[in-house]
Formats: sequence, C-alpha cells, structure tokens
Amino acid sequence: MKIIPQPKKLEKLHGQFKIEQNDAIFCDGRFMMQAERFAAMVKRCAGITLTFTDEINAAKIIFSKDGKPEEHYLIMLSQGIATVKCGGKSGCFYAVETLRQLFCLDDEQKQLVCDDCYIEDAPKFRYRGLMLDICRHYFDLDTIKQVVELMSQVKLNKLHLHLSDDQGFRIQIDKYPLLNQIGSVRYGSQIISSDANLIDDKLVQGYLTKDDIRTLVSYAQERGIEIIPEIDLPGHFAAALAAYPQYCCTGQVAEVRRQWGTSKDILCAGSDEVYTFVCDILDEVAPLFPSQYFHLGGDEVQKDRWCNCKLCLEKMSKLQLNGFDELQTYMVEVFRKHLEQKGKTVICRNDGITQRTDKNIVMQVWKPHTAKQGAQQANDGRKVIMSPFFNMYFDYPYARIPLGKTLRYNPARGVKKDNLDNVLGVEGCLWTEYVTNRDKLFFNLLPRIDALAECGWGYRGKNFNRRLKKRFNLYNGMGLLYNGKAHVGSGRNRGIVKKFLQKDADVEVNKYLDKHR
Repeated sequence: MKIIPQPKKLEKLHGQFKIEQNDAIFCDGRFMMQAERFAAMVKRCAGITLTFTDEINAAKIIFSKDGKPEEHYLIMLSQGIATVKCGGKSGCFYAVETLRQLFCLDDEQKQLVCDDCYIEDAPKFRYRGLMLDICRHYFDLDTIKQVVELMSQVKLNKLHLHLSDDQGFRIQIDKYPLLNQIGSVRYGSQIISSDANLIDDKLVQGYLTKDDIRTLVSYAQERGIEIIPEIDLPGHFAAALAAYPQYCCTGQVAEVRRQWGTSKDILCAGSDEVYTFVCDILDEVAPLFPSQYFHLGGDEVQKDRWCNCKLCLEKMSKLQLNGFDELQTYMVEVFRKHLEQKGKTVICRNDGITQRTDKNIVMQVWKPHTAKQGAQQANDGRKVIMSPFFNMYFDYPYARIPLGKTLRYNPARGVKKDNLDNVLGVEGCLWTEYVTNRDKLFFNLLPRIDALAECGWGYRGKNFNRRLKKRFNLYNGMGLLYNGKAHVGSGRNRGIVKKFLQKDADVEVNKYLDKHR
C-alpha cells in the first residue's frame, strides 16, 4: 500500500475490496462534494458508475462524520464494505486522496481492487506549505492551478504566493496603475554564463488580475488549500518604487531591477505618505484572499539609504528608537496593526524579526543555520514556520539539496514538548531567479513536493522510493517534466553545483533531458 504522505496508522487486513458497477454510496450530506468527486474518479479511471442511496444498509461505500478534529479521517475496507469517517470537510478531502492512491485512480484500469486495510490518519503539523515566486519569472494562472492540483494530491494545504519583489510586481492594483504598467515589466534578467554574470535582453512581464486571483482562490478552496499573499517590504520593493519613486528615500529608482540579490532602494520609513501608499495596496490585496495569514516578507533589508535620509532620521528621533532595525520593526508594526483590523495574522521572515517584534507575528525561518532561532522563538511563545535553506529551497539543484534533506527534516527539533503547538509546520520555497520556464519549474518541484508532504504530514514511513515511483505515472499523465532519478539516497554532486553557480543555471535539467531523449 504505497501512500504519500505516510498515514499515521496503516494496517493491512485479510481479504480484498473490489469496486464494481452500480455499487452504492451512502453519504453524510456535509461530504457529498467529496463523495461525488470519488465517484467521478472511479468513472474516469475504470468506466464504473457508482450510485447514491439514502439507505445506509444498502450501501457498499459509506462516508460519515466522526467526532475527531477537522483534518482527521479513518478508512476501513473490510468484509465487502468501505467505511470512511471524517472529522470535517478537510479530512474527507484527504480520505478521498488516500482512496485515490489505494485504488490507483490516476491509471486507466478495468478492475479496481485493493487489499482490505485499516487507516487512521491526521497530520502532525497544521501548516504544510509551498511558496511560489512569480516575481523573478512570471507564471500564469493555469500553471499555478497545476501546482495547486499537485499540492492537493499529497495533502499540502498552504500556497504562499510571492507577489512583489525588486524584479516584478505581480498583482493588479487599481489605485496605483503604474505598479502594473511599469512595475510588472522587466527588460532583461541576470544570467549565468561561462564568463561572468550578464544581463540578457529578454522581456519578462505579466501579473495576476483580480479576476485571476478570485478564480485561483476558488479553485484552491475546492482542493483544501489556503492561498497566502505576500507583499515583501520594506526591502525587495524596487519594482514598485520604479513605478512610484517618490516613496523611496532618494526619490529616484531608474527601472525594475534586472539583477538578482538585493537593492538599496527600499521604502522610506520616515515619510507618512509611504505608510498611506502601502496601506492602500494592502487594502486592495487583503480582501482578495480569505486566508487568515498575510505575509510581509521583511528579509534582507539594506538600510543604507535610511542612514542618510532626513525623514528617516527624524522619525527615529521622534520615536526614540535605538537603531535602524527598530525603525524597520516600527514600520512593520504599523502594517501589522492595519492588517489585524482586517482579521489577518502577519508572517515575516526571521531576519526581519527583532526582540521588539510583536509576538502575534509568525516567524518564518529560512536563513542557513538559524533553525535554533526558530526553536528558541517557539519555546518563547511565538508561532513559527520552518523553511531552512538547506532543506526547503527548491530553486537549487537536487545535487545541492537532495530529496533526503527535505524528507528527513524535523521541524520540531529543539522545541520543548509543551511548546510543540507553536511550530505551525513547514514550507518549501521555489524561488525563480533561474527558473525561467514551466518545464524547469516542474522539474525542480517534482518529486520534491512529495518529500515535502511526507515531512509536513509528519510520519516518515519506510520505502519512500518505492512509494514515490507510483507518482511518476501521474506526472506522465499530466505531461509534466520531473526528475525521475531523484531518490532518498541522492547525495551532493559538487561538480553540478559548481557549474550551476558559475556557468549554467540549467545544467541539471539539461543533463537529465540529454539522458532521457
């Protein structure tokens, strides 16, 4: 029984369960959508039609509610009856995804037979996320929907969309149209060549309209996924400042940044107009996303401009702040309070959090060697999301961050038993500086998404490689490029890593394609 992620409890029983033509389903009305989804999968896979009945004793497949938590579910196939009990709608969705894997419903079959079994399952971590950067290179609605579909199949439940950065502003804002007319258009990108880091002349443009967002949010909700928006500030904001340079300290930002890394052009922390500008943006973005969370980034802020800015220095003096880190903390706090009034909980990356940062802000740990900071913050009462670079950064080659690094990561390491609830979970991160097209996006994501799901669900089972191979048929059916050679035993390959960093950012995917053409 090859299931990803590994269930909390799985016991094989004697006998087999067979789905046959006109088998009847009895369903609690709260779970009808998922029962119908299961019936549609069966029809598509084997041409078998399932019927629905109001008489439980006449049913062969039963969907009912139990008194367990929302994400809990139970499946028992025994003596010719399939019993599915769910804590809530999320649990029922996950139960159907498990049935999908048990019966191999992504493969065309004439018969649907599975060994009798007992499964009781619920995740250890309530936040099981993936971050997708559509700023450095833009990916459209259809591609993001495919990512959502893949996430849902392995019970990931948070898609964190990185919507603004130095290299692109990727969401429609009506009050400030230049954010899209100028901020979403980049005339060239930094590339890695054998000689030096060069800038090409390829146009990169695009943004999600508000209708796109509404469509995406609805699509994700149907699949049990919450979409979390990110407007990164006060740094990583040069694309927006290219459109409205009056909101930086110098009043001059020439263009949407074409190089990677960080920019010294950040939001001015001393100007009251800046706070109005940002709040106006948040006011348009927040209502589009029903998520309880809103991400404000806060990482890698170069504060050089603040040092020589009259307004910033006056603001620091007036507020009696001790240093520019406290000025950033003040700035984020203004926006935290603004978003809190809209029912949002703010997330910031760990290098943007100080001792004075409000305890209600969730910390996302990413910087190398800062996992201990995450454990310490969790032990001190702050909610944390773990995304350490060497385990969860999927933009780098498998040769540098192999599958096993993700699979074996323990997000709760160092956290005291009484504080485990403060570890919300994990998030894989797919930055796109060197992910320039759809094929490479899915190559870098697949099958890492499966290892991420196994880590985030929390019960690392045996034989992951064998369970993983079943997923490849699904990827083939979807027409997606994936790394079919990735497995838990993969180690680091310094030669590929060196070439990736110095000569060719596509070395790994090209090498794979050359071998499989």
